[in-house]
Amino acid sequence: MNMQPRQRMLLGFVLANSAIAAVAAILLLNRPTPPPQIEGVLLPEARALAPFVLTDHHGDAFSNSDLKGRWHLVSYGFTTCPDVCPATLAELAGFRSQLAPELRRDLQVLFYSVDHRRDTPVQMASYVAFFDPSFTGLTATDGGEAGAAAFASSLGIMSVLEPAEGTTLEDGDYEVGHGVSLLLLNPEGKLQAVLEPGRVDAQGFPGFDIPTLVRDYTAIRTHLSDTRKANPARGQDV
Repeated sequence: MNMQPRQRMLLGFVLANSAIAAVAAILLLNRPTPPPQIEGVLLPEARALAPFVLTDHHGDAFSNSDLKGRWHLVSYGFTTCPDVCPATLAELAGFRSQLAPELRRDLQVLFYSVDHRRDTPVQMASYVAFFDPSFTGLTATDGGEAGAAAFASSLGIMSVLEPAEGTTLEDGDYEVGHGVSLLLLNPEGKLQAVLEPGRVDAQGFPGFDIPTLVRDYTAIRTHLSDTRKANPARGQDV
């Protein structure tokens, strides 16, 4: 069929516009899913932990390999803490109970002690079980200081032991200070997100809102699942 120059020009415009629309559709479909807005930070690339060995509340060794295959949510503090630590563990127990069963099944909550001198495995066992029998307590036993340092450094756990005036740590009279956050580790044993407290109570202590924790954890899992489906080669690291 012979076409006039104007017809050929119009057809060219139509074809060009169709090509542009097709490219735009492809780009839209392949556009990265924006990360969820959470109370904290979802890491663009999950961060590996340095090799470490700790002791769990059963007295068994706990290392990087024990993090594989499940999600882990790490809280930290010390068993004689009078306020923030027990409140956080109570909030985590409530959070875990409110999770959808499919999200709760492969999640393990860990409580890491920053006070290894006092928090023995026996002490940790009675402490974590009070909040939830499924929780795992982690500490360092004799000779495990290097492993504890590697674990804390990899996760950005900040703590300080402050001896009383005129004493040393060996005297046993000291105060413990530490940050307040939750560290989310993916099933590859890598740091995937840091969750921050979203409220302050009447006494001025930071705390976690249970519905917010449930919302944020669910959003993270959904986002990472969707991202893996769109980019299967990237695996957990998004």
